[in-house]
Amino acid sequence: MASTFTKKRIVVLIVVVACLLAGMAVAFAYSTWSTVNRVTIDRTPEGEPTPAAQGEPVEEGETDPVEADEETEIFLLVGSDARDELDDLQGFGDFEGRRADVVMVLIKSPTGTAILSLPRDLWVEDACTGSENRLNALLEGCGDRINGPTLLLLAVEDLIGEPVDHYAMVDLAGFQEAVDRIGGYEICVELPVRDARANLSLPQGCTAANGAESLAWLRSRHTEELTANGWQIMFGMNDLVRNERQRRFLIDMMARLSDFTSPQSLTIVAGSLAPHVTVDDQLTLTDAVNLAWAMRNLDQGEITELEVQVQDHLTDQGAAVLLPVTPVDEIVAGFLESSTTAGAVGAVAG
Repeated sequence: MASTFTKKRIVVLIVVVACLLAGMAVAFAYSTWSTVNRVTIDRTPEGEPTPAAQGEPVEEGETDPVEADEETEIFLLVGSDARDELDDLQGFGDFEGRRADVVMVLIKSPTGTAILSLPRDLWVEDACTGSENRLNALLEGCGDRINGPTLLLLAVEDLIGEPVDHYAMVDLAGFQEAVDRIGGYEICVELPVRDARANLSLPQGCTAANGAESLAWLRSRHTEELTANGWQIMFGMNDLVRNERQRRFLIDMMARLSDFTSPQSLTIVAGSLAPHVTVDDQLTLTDAVNLAWAMRNLDQGEITELEVQVQDHLTDQGAAVLLPVTPVDEIVAGFLESSTTAGAVGAVAG
């Protein structure tokens, strides 16, 4: 009897301690979340809500873009090259405003996850001017009419043919701090590499790169390697190579989340990144934590990497830009259709 009573007290004690720890974690999470910057995504330039947002009926033949597929979530992930918080601007240039140096789309369907990397020099529709512009320049926005995140998101939605549910952007200063906080990022090269413009210098072999070195590697557009004939531009070096590096980095970082054994440890790492992050004002703390926690066990084999093949294009103004060889919306639709089919087959087999 005494033994049973003692066991009950132990169980109650464990439950109380667990609740206290959970409460501390929630309190810390809310504290961290309060330091994240918010931005409003307004899909109507005049600021008026769309009929779907007002709850008004959609005319026959139209599709409600927000409710097209409630089970699939799409996130626009942006790396901004705003430089006001960087200690060393050499190699990055010095101009006011910000550009979208890294643009990725994370697609979470019920049966699969994909990452689509969009080259920053894609020539896209600009909802601000009604003409075309480079994708990365849209983060500048359109004065008081359309903010940068909204303008960029509108262009991405037009490209992929699907509504974007949430937006998240991290600046370069936050990127460096986050990499340092998680213990660095391994970069392996067959030959020594350098890029004076990006402050990149790595020896042959594998390097446990810090945040600044990782950033230089991902942003390098003129990577040279030391060959038997001296320093030469790395073969095939272009924006697509940079996209591949950035995509690989994101996937590897997702895999690193498996090192965290609890949501509490995740929030601690998030604390260092939070002040450098901007998210849409509809993204809740629960959404963010659930996404991060769900991603912790994703490895490279569980993420489909979608690539955009491009071709060079010279605009009427003489600017060198990129055009997709295959429409981007067809690439995204192909993934969603294939993942849905695979899920249906798995359900039948089960």
